[in-house]
Amino acid sequence: MGTRRRRDRAAVVDHARALTRRLSSATDAVRANEPDAVHQMRVTARRLRSVLRTYSTTFPRSEAVRDELRWLGTVLGEARDAEVLADHFADVLDGLSPHLVRGTARYRLVDAYRDRYRVAHGEVVDALASPRFAALLTDLEALCERPASSGRPRKEFRRARRRVLKAGRQAGLRSDATAPGPDTALHRTRKRAKALRYAGEALSASRSGAKRIASAAEDLQTVLGTHQDAVVARDELLAAADRARAAGEDTFTYGVVAAVETRRARTSSKAGRRALNVVRRRDAP
Repeated sequence: MGTRRRRDRAAVVDHARALTRRLSSATDAVRANEPDAVHQMRVTARRLRSVLRTYSTTFPRSEAVRDELRWLGTVLGEARDAEVLADHFADVLDGLSPHLVRGTARYRLVDAYRDRYRVAHGEVVDALASPRFAALLTDLEALCERPASSGRPRKEFRRARRRVLKAGRQAGLRSDATAPGPDTALHRTRKRAKALRYAGEALSASRSGAKRIASAAEDLQTVLGTHQDAVVARDELLAAADRARAAGEDTFTYGVVAAVETRRARTSSKAGRRALNVVRRRDAP
């Protein structure tokens, strides 16, 4: 038991070290505004923060570092969210018949978010050049050099899986007789699925079963991520429609796109039930 636990801890720590190196090496690509660079760096920061939180007995003094990773993720998120919305709305509008795209909808739903991305990307570049970011990298490296010998990764991984199943039940994803729950409950399930996925990836070098559960959690995260993306897009769409209406502009197209987002959210929430069942059926290592 002791040897297996040490291997589990070593797998988790090695994974955190690899993520730290990836975070550091991503800076040049982000500064150069290379395609998908902001997204990849944001995902790496999220993975690190999630692994440190899930495996808190291995990284017992990580609260301050997790707070700094949250700060970095927020800065990156401002740019990434604007980028995603601009690209998504461009795809939706391009897929509509031209006579359905009226007024200034393309400007408000595409160009305005691309302008927002450019401003946010400048703030990202400033953040990466700051002493705060340099200190974060130093603290992450130090944290990985001093893991606790009392860590119990297998126990914490199983807890992460139980949290997903509990959230899924509360979100109405366990029974065909019930409709999926409110958006907030589905979003909570998605976040817990993401944490389980990242935890499984960290432990997979030691536990093959963790890799299988991580794969199932990724499918659940993806499905519910589509739902959350639709919810966010719908909220942004309504806000843009309000601005257009206040300016006396034609708002017809906003209603058309709102129907697209509502349909996307409904379809993905139903698919979440099937994805959760796969997580439930996979045996915990």
